[in-house]
Amino acid sequence: MRKLHLQLLALFLTMALAPSAWGGWILISETVKPGMSPIKITNYYQEGRFASVTPYGVTIIDAEKGLIIQTDPWKRTYAQATAQEMAQKIKESHQKVKAWLASLTPKNRAHVEKMMGIGKKPKVTVKKVGEETLLGQPCQTFEIDLNGEKVMKLWITRNIRPFSPHAEKRFRKLVEEAFPEDKELGIFKLESSPEFRNLTHQGLVLKLVDYRNNTITRALTLKEEKIPPSRFEPPRGYKKVPWNKLGPTNK
Repeated sequence: MRKLHLQLLALFLTMALAPSAWGGWILISETVKPGMSPIKITNYYQEGRFASVTPYGVTIIDAEKGLIIQTDPWKRTYAQATAQEMAQKIKESHQKVKAWLASLTPKNRAHVEKMMGIGKKPKVTVKKVGEETLLGQPCQTFEIDLNGEKVMKLWITRNIRPFSPHAEKRFRKLVEEAFPEDKELGIFKLESSPEFRNLTHQGLVLKLVDYRNNTITRALTLKEEKIPPSRFEPPRGYKKVPWNKLGPTNK
């Protein structure tokens, strides 16, 4: 589940809403963080289907079939769930967090809630700071402040749209249903905030600088081409397993 949430960040950062042809799109990007080897991510988009390929596995979201799929390359296994099944898993996870918080002393709970971003919603401010061309695409640059502190900068182009409006609607509905937020728990995540989503839904993010952890993610190549259906299916030879059998803790 942890790997799936990490890869969904790449999803939200690379959705597009600006006019373009609706063929398949392939976006290859690289994430660089001091002291770590660069991580390459390849995202595929085609009419309501999305696949993100990383060294840690593949995440597939198929709005046509209503499925979410995650692979484990080390064990050559995969798990899949419908939006309703995934939402139930997320809700169960939230319940475990709330039960754990209830078991803590008031002092420890206050500390943990602060670390997890539980409670009062911080102030998110978005401002346009310039323009730049990346990969031949004109981009607008934006800065995001969190409680008055600059935390992120993004380069967004509005020229690319991987899905038709109808497929886009189905896709977003699937994601929203599969990953519900618990208002009672109230965990703040910048990437899930309305301000962040409204900004990244305006176009395709070709570069992102996260000042919180000195991470830079930038697009290396972007091309439009027809993608084979197999790209949105589990790799051949992989065995289907329950979700709790994925991940390094089960190796």
